[in-house]
Amino acid sequence: MTIHNHTPLCSTEVGSLWTQYQNDSLAVCILKHMLQNIEDTDIKEVVQFALQVAENNLTQITSLLAGSQFPIPKGFTQDDINLNGPRIFLDAFYLYYLKHMSRLGLAAYSLSLSLAARGDIRNFYQNCLHASIEIDNKVTSSMLSKGIYIRAPYIPPDDKIEFVSDSSYLGSIFGKKRLLNAIEIGNLFSNLQANIIGEALMTAFAQVVTSQAIREYLLRGKEIANKHVQLFSASLKSSDLPAPSQLNTMIAPSTTAPFSDKLILFHVTVMIAAGIGNYGLSMSTSQRMDLTINYARLLAEIGLYAEDGANLMITNKWLEEPPQAINRVELALSAKK
Repeated sequence: MTIHNHTPLCSTEVGSLWTQYQNDSLAVCILKHMLQNIEDTDIKEVVQFALQVAENNLTQITSLLAGSQFPIPKGFTQDDINLNGPRIFLDAFYLYYLKHMSRLGLAAYSLSLSLAARGDIRNFYQNCLHASIEIDNKVTSSMLSKGIYIRAPYIPPDDKIEFVSDSSYLGSIFGKKRLLNAIEIGNLFSNLQANIIGEALMTAFAQVVTSQAIREYLLRGKEIANKHVQLFSASLKSSDLPAPSQLNTMIAPSTTAPFSDKLILFHVTVMIAAGIGNYGLSMSTSQRMDLTINYARLLAEIGLYAEDGANLMITNKWLEEPPQAINRVELALSAKK
């Protein structure tokens, strides 16, 4: 394949690279702190590999942006991490965390690849996908070997295919509802897992953050995540399906901050953004009316929460602006004699 790296980066390519730089610089800080505290050698090897991938990505993104004369984002640096800070999670949680983050990475890299036109950018995201798949495989294998992998609920096979015979299949807000189908179970399970991870992160981060305003924001997020966990669990249990347990028992009793308030707040906003996308997809693929209404309601709730997080970032002057289009009117006015 010919790599047309003389072609200017288009807006989608710049946006993807800029966003990934932010996320990978955050990941480097998180993973470096994990490595200071991990006791399990198997988990340590997985985290070391993930760190190597994130650092390599940063090197390549820096080269790609600089080659097209775009400034390198500030992202997160050594100033945002306290390597001497004690652990805030037990070792096993790191696997649950990496499993969730690799899932987000696979989705993001797939989209970035599909939006890229330049050969070197497409190759970069193809390599990112391969590396993310390898991380996910390593994490999954480690979790399975330790007996801590949480599988989605099993359902028995059907003996024949069936077609929907009437509109009662779609259900209503009130009254009897049909059992969940496999797609709806998958949506509920994945969103439930995401909120379990989110609740644990916000609980731990609230213990160590220094700003009272951010602590209150995190505790509010913890309550929202817990409410969503209970709602999704109830939906599964209504069809006699099990729901996974929460992970708060894997939080260490530390109150010493291993990361800056800026990093912690940004991390939460990234996970909220991912949650908004997941809820939107779940709403579009769920066929029971009560589920789609629930997703729409929860979307509105976390949308408001995300806005408050962005305002906190702005108040603290932590919200880094992505590259943006030229204001032609302002440019024309500035050219006036």
